[in-house]
Amino acid sequence: MCDIMKNMINYNKRNLNILSFVISIIIFSLIIYILNLISLKNSNQSKFSYVNKISKNSVENNVQIMDTSLENITTWKIIIEKLNLEAQIKEGVDENNIKEFVGHYPESNYLYGNVSLKAYNIGENKNYFANLKELELGEEIKYIVNDKVNVYKVISNQIIDNEKEYANKKYEKDTITLITYVKDIENKRRCVVAELI
Repeated sequence: MCDIMKNMINYNKRNLNILSFVISIIIFSLIIYILNLISLKNSNQSKFSYVNKISKNSVENNVQIMDTSLENITTWKIIIEKLNLEAQIKEGVDENNIKEFVGHYPESNYLYGNVSLKAYNIGENKNYFANLKELELGEEIKYIVNDKVNVYKVISNQIIDNEKEYANKKYEKDTITLITYVKDIENKRRCVVAELI
């Protein structure tokens, strides 16, 4: 009887040791799992903040480009090979400006969004948009601000009633709008709209 009791006690001790070992492994595994989760969370936060920082910098750079101030523009011109046109652009569409330059509507964008320009087509020394009516759909317009060259494809060439409406118009895509007078029709304007390629 004594031997049976001893065996039972030894058996129970052995089971208790095994059970204790299994519980220790489970606890150790849980601790490792929790530490990995914490580490992964911190890692993702730092990755997110790094990505966020890059995104923020990209947005800030794009905003700087989009909000190019006149003081920072050293090269500003338009090139339309089809019309053998290469002209300097100047801020403002008043008569004094567009007698010598292609004028930029101050309320329009400088690089993205809708860039709106105006020039004479007849009656002055510099009639940069004299042949604007010859531009056909799909033809290219190059617009240069400093070292940035945007290339656009013509999507419309029409006669309009209200130039300010088109100069200030918001399009889904980045565009350039070219406006000039229409010979012998006082209140009409020719308007070419091209989308950024």
